[in-house]
Amino acid sequence: MHLSGETFPRRFPSNKINNTKYNILNFIPKVLYNEFKFFFNLFFLLIALSQFIEPLRVGFLFTYVAPLVMVLAITMIKEAIDDFARFRRDKAINLACYRVFEKGVWKDLYSKNLKVGHLVKVNQNERVPADLICCYTTEPKGTVFIRTDQLDGETDWKLRRAIGFIQNKAEPDNIPSLMGEVVANPPTNKIYDFQGYYENRVQNVKEPLNLEHTLWNNTVLASSGYIIGMVVYTGKQTRSAMNSKSPSSKVGKVDSEINRLSKILFIMMVIMAGTIIILDGLTGMFYIKFFRFLLLLSSIIPISLRVNLDMAKIWYSYSIDNDKAIPETKTRNSNIPEELGRIQWLLSDKTGTLTQNEMELKKINLEYMNFTQDNMEDAAELLRQNC
Repeated sequence: MHLSGETFPRRFPSNKINNTKYNILNFIPKVLYNEFKFFFNLFFLLIALSQFIEPLRVGFLFTYVAPLVMVLAITMIKEAIDDFARFRRDKAINLACYRVFEKGVWKDLYSKNLKVGHLVKVNQNERVPADLICCYTTEPKGTVFIRTDQLDGETDWKLRRAIGFIQNKAEPDNIPSLMGEVVANPPTNKIYDFQGYYENRVQNVKEPLNLEHTLWNNTVLASSGYIIGMVVYTGKQTRSAMNSKSPSSKVGKVDSEINRLSKILFIMMVIMAGTIIILDGLTGMFYIKFFRFLLLLSSIIPISLRVNLDMAKIWYSYSIDNDKAIPETKTRNSNIPEELGRIQWLLSDKTGTLTQNEMELKKINLEYMNFTQDNMEDAAELLRQNC
């Protein structure tokens, strides 16, 4: 990759972000599959289909088909709203505008159109649009801080450095004239590892590059001023993309429990229908009677339970999004908001990189005894005897 801004579009993936689960063609098939892979929904589908068979019909067709259609309609609307929200977030990221050096001039370019080899200008508090090598920063010492909480979950700022030769010799407008090259290792999902080098054959300079020279995609520039970086990885080859999973339909424990209980209720229905047939005597077309009794007993499993659950999830998501006590909180998935109510323990980790925390042991609670600073020698003696 050359500092001249020459790009390599054919060898590397597009930088366009797409986190949606569905498209126009697969929306209905995917939603139906995700619904009917659960016994609860499959049971009511079979019940509804059975009413198209004349010998098994036990009531009005509408009373069996309408509830199922209503459940599917609510689910499809909920999934469509969630996926449209993902589409809007992707669109906002893809259409973010950056100052880019291309074909000898600086111009504005959308994030989705960035290519490997582009020189990109990133200002303070802006999202890094692709994996970059920091070439220049307005900080005199050539250092810059970034926030990586959207990448690794850590809230402490990370220190990064510009390429030393470029920082010392160049000005923002003449970086492309240095005619240097950046060589990087193949894409990998290791966010704490990078190997490469910068080489300027005219000046006989070869400078090694490591993690301190990188600004990964989805990090945010925290320092004042701006940086100029070279795009080294785009799209699916960025560290954030290689560490992310494809969108999937998450299932909460409540749904799993309802599915399990519906199986138990179905077994009870089979036993009850079988008992009635046996007591009536296995005469004539008893198997038709068995299925008809099974249909009559199907109300034991209430389809309204699923409707109520879906409506409750929508309300939970709305309440979380509009709770003034937790501003700017957004539910990315309305399938599992009730899982927050199951949280019993919250574990928090603080590295102490900046504050140099000193932790002092105060107390140990074991199953049958407690140790404090007063009897810590007893604990040490116990360890010596058993280890």
